[in-house]
Amino acid sequence: MVKSYYAGMDVDAPCGRCKGETRHRILSITDGTPEKLICTSCNSVHKFRAEKPPKPMVVPRAARMATAAAPKSASSQSRFQELMIAEQAGAKAQPYSPATKWDEAQWMDHPSFGLGRVQRKAGRKVEVLFREGLKTLISG
Repeated sequence: MVKSYYAGMDVDAPCGRCKGETRHRILSITDGTPEKLICTSCNSVHKFRAEKPPKPMVVPRAARMATAAAPKSASSQSRFQELMIAEQAGAKAQPYSPATKWDEAQWMDHPSFGLGRVQRKAGRKVEVLFREGLKTLISG
């Protein structure tokens, strides 16, 4: 259902001066949409702001990791999933820190890339296999 507005109509809208949602009166309308409002509490005049669409629900990281660990059919498993299932088997992943000395075959939990396994160590750098692919990170 489409809302219809008219000049002089009272609506609830956010007010920048009052810092909250207050009662406003419509001053002008353009193409059926309110253009200017006046706050009935503080008498400030400002533009009409349409309602924002609801934010998408954010899935917690633990739930994302649980779905990532769920085994798929053998034909569609990636190299990462094969490694995770075969080798992690109860091992705990440590949170990533550049100061930590990482060794080959260690599991890490990176804040941006998620769960990963150290593939190769080269001096102060390590190559880590994440779900998105191979990344080079700093090691202590």
